Amino acid sequence: MPWSQREALSLYRSLLRAGRHLRYTDRDLFLRTVRLEFRKHKDEVEPEKRELLLEKGRRFLRNGLGGLV
Repeated sequence: MPWSQREALSLYRSLLRAGRHLRYTDRDLFLRTVRLEFRKHKDEVEPEKRELLLEKGRRFLRNGLGGLV
């Protein structure tokens, strides 16, 4: 799926929602990290880099937040 602002926002919200159910790590740290990463890359202009970042987030979400859930 190509990058879109809507897709990025949807992924952001999904990661924050999933973070509420963490059991094996600090929820606050996880949520801060997600927010920081999205802010850090918000001005990315390269389409390939945007796609790579979105796919990384999708994979993390699909894999149960890397085993944290």
